[in-house]
Amino acid sequence: MRYEEMLPHQIEEALRSKPIAYLPWGALEWHGRHLAIGNDALKAHALCLGAAQRSGGVVLPPVWCGFHTMALAGFTHTLEFSEDLVRQLAAEYLTQLDKNGFKVIVVVTGHYGAAHVKALKEVAERVGQRTRAKIWVLPEYELTKEDIGYRGDHAGKWETSLLMHLRPELVDMSQQPADPQAKLEGVGGEDPRFHASAELGRTTAQAIEERLASGALQLLAEAG
Repeated sequence: MRYEEMLPHQIEEALRSKPIAYLPWGALEWHGRHLAIGNDALKAHALCLGAAQRSGGVVLPPVWCGFHTMALAGFTHTLEFSEDLVRQLAAEYLTQLDKNGFKVIVVVTGHYGAAHVKALKEVAERVGQRTRAKIWVLPEYELTKEDIGYRGDHAGKWETSLLMHLRPELVDMSQQPADPQAKLEGVGGEDPRFHASAELGRTTAQAIEERLASGALQLLAEAG
């Protein structure tokens, strides 16, 4: 399932049975003092693995290349790449995955910078006009915002809950101040100290994975 760990005959079997490629995308950026710097791609990668278990297909290694990041707000430990580079990488990945025979390519971006998401979607639309593959680009919260209420945040209740479930060893709430009046650095959304939980992360992740898999299989049926 993990593309980088597969032998050629295993990839060939995936192309015969379920030619779906999941491409997790993220950034290396500040996510409060309690979450791993790589949260975005780590989260997207884990969700893609969960989806692929349901739908079949392969999961590419995460792409650690984001722009419109927390670097623009002055936060440290954040790598801000250019929009041109993100667009070029996206076009290269999509084009080459199509050439390798994947009929469906699902790009899940765990980084929500508005310009970053817009760029990925625009590239997918442009590349999709000349490829056989069906291409679907989305931030994971798009699948749950209407019924579950996850509309994206930044190291707040939702992202923290997801990582508590997906990669609990990469969350350390003791790094945040115990004083409820203390301001959290670089956290957007509901306060994770009081609203985040692994259980919320589990139910949210399960819904996302199921809907990713269902959507990918629907696209595969349409691709014929």
